[in-house]
Amino acid sequence: MSIIGSEAFMNPSKSEELTLGYFASKDFDVAILDFGIRFDQINRVGSLSHTDEHGDEHEDEHGEEHGDDLEAEVDMFDQDLDTTSFAFNLSSEINESLNVSMGYAQVERAPSVAELYMNGPHLATGKFEVGNTQLDVEKSNNIDVTFSYQQDGFFGALTLFKNDVKNYIYLMDETEEAHDEHDEHDEHDEHDEHDEHDDEDHSGLPLANYVQRDAEFDGYELEFGKVFDLSRGTLTASFGRDSVSGEFAAGVNLPRIVPERNIYRLSYAEDTFKALLTVKDVKKQSSIGLNESVTNGYTMLDLSVRKSFALSPKINMSFVVLGNNLLDEVARNHSSFVKDEVPLPGKNYGIKLLLEF
Repeated sequence: MSIIGSEAFMNPSKSEELTLGYFASKDFDVAILDFGIRFDQINRVGSLSHTDEHGDEHEDEHGEEHGDDLEAEVDMFDQDLDTTSFAFNLSSEINESLNVSMGYAQVERAPSVAELYMNGPHLATGKFEVGNTQLDVEKSNNIDVTFSYQQDGFFGALTLFKNDVKNYIYLMDETEEAHDEHDEHDEHDEHDEHDEHDDEDHSGLPLANYVQRDAEFDGYELEFGKVFDLSRGTLTASFGRDSVSGEFAAGVNLPRIVPERNIYRLSYAEDTFKALLTVKDVKKQSSIGLNESVTNGYTMLDLSVRKSFALSPKINMSFVVLGNNLLDEVARNHSSFVKDEVPLPGKNYGIKLLLEF
């Protein structure tokens, strides 16, 4: 991974990964058992550059001051990160209409090169991001249960899940007070004792560090609907809702957790024609993490119409007309680092021509 130019926020790095996996499935008549296991051998090589400042506050034995002596130093890192993950799922048909499945997974994830070696102003997130070479491997224990139903045009599915993550890696923003102190420090050119990153030029951006804490996630996904057979096609109406909450083990909310959503869909399909109308009712997110702000809810109305043509037995062409955010809502994505500066697109239209071979 190499970032070149004046806005580079990380030194070049290199990763090598070897993955071995195995999957097996067995039908026991009353239930189907799926099992998978994966081993990852990962090597990451990277570096951190920093500047040591000498002499500004020191005097020699004659009482004379040394001039500023700035020395750029590079710390090299060569890290081996091995992970093992496995999962199994047990599914069974209760009857012809109802199916239930239960899954458990233990997943390990090695920190990325950005999480390890990031060290500079990242303009895409509007933060001065600092990696952490001491990060450990994440380990999550995940449990989910899904119920599925389908009969006489009616369909539905409900999934409940819970994830416990040890050493969850996330980007922690500094407080507004600490950011103001940094600005004041730069303005007055103070040289008091400070941490290893306070002597960096933060380019006026808030400091954000990659850190780890144990975390818990839980939530659900729900969808149900009905398919209506018409004289010249089918009409499908459905409702969906999803919700997730995330907390650290101490009970503090995780940052940038998506809010609850209600999703309404109405679609019509007839031979080579299809139309889809979607309404997303995104709720206000007030369960915020440290240094976060509340994000208001919004309603997003999208429409797409598609017509397909068979140019030959092996070539298909589709003409698609799109209309997104037709209500022209001012919508902000709570999980975005720059939600306050960059809202989601307003009312917009599009045309697509697709060729499939």
